[in-house]
Amino acid sequence: MKQKILALALALAIAAPVLTRANNNGVESTTFSVTSVSPSTVENYQANDITITGTGFSSIVQVGARLGEWIDNKKDDTDDAIALANVTVVDNTTITATVPVGAKAGDIKDVTVYDSGVTPNIYSTLDSALTVHPSFEVNDQDGDSDGIVEVYQTRSKNAKTVFSLTVAGQSYKNKRWIKVRVGNKKGVITGITRTGGNSIVRVKFKYGKMAAGNYDISLTYKNGLKKAVTRKGKTKYKTIWESGTMSSGNAFSVLLQQID
Repeated sequence: MKQKILALALALAIAAPVLTRANNNGVESTTFSVTSVSPSTVENYQANDITITGTGFSSIVQVGARLGEWIDNKKDDTDDAIALANVTVVDNTTITATVPVGAKAGDIKDVTVYDSGVTPNIYSTLDSALTVHPSFEVNDQDGDSDGIVEVYQTRSKNAKTVFSLTVAGQSYKNKRWIKVRVGNKKGVITGITRTGGNSIVRVKFKYGKMAAGNYDISLTYKNGLKKAVTRKGKTKYKTIWESGTMSSGNAFSVLLQQID
């Protein structure tokens, strides 16, 4: 009797089809695959066109692509996925797409191509395909909106100005974790406003007696994020720290004028 049961189990195992990996978001594709993404690094304050290279793209009925983890855990703000725009199949090995402004920064992210024209959806993911660098826009206060803070040279050591930086894809929680410098001089963070996924950092800067010329503005930050950790089928959330420095070249200008 035992021999008959073993024989039946062996026959069923041989007859069973080999299945692709599946989940609630679809089935992993056996007809197309993603092999590379170019460029491999983008800045997140602007839209960025990318090229996705792979095989079998001509088989896709209705193409889509997204940045971030394919199975997105909404409580985990380190892996929030976003849809890529302008996704187009160029030929069997090439897809073009656009990473939108404000993509979540600070991570090396997956890129997934999927076919939503079939049920269930099928997809191919390239892990750690694209690095999104944080970046900021300088909001000057002089009315010309050129992204350059302009002041006039002065002998007054107390001369100061104010400006703000809009940091895309970052939600800062504490101004003590941020430092802004103009050249080698430190500014004072007077406040942070969060809007959507961006942060507006307000800065007061004392520029008195600085030499005429152009200076870089840099922002150094650290930020606490929740990270999902799954062990033995249970998911817990812990705080992880990300940090970095971003800069904008020649964004602060001390203009020469006659000094009395």
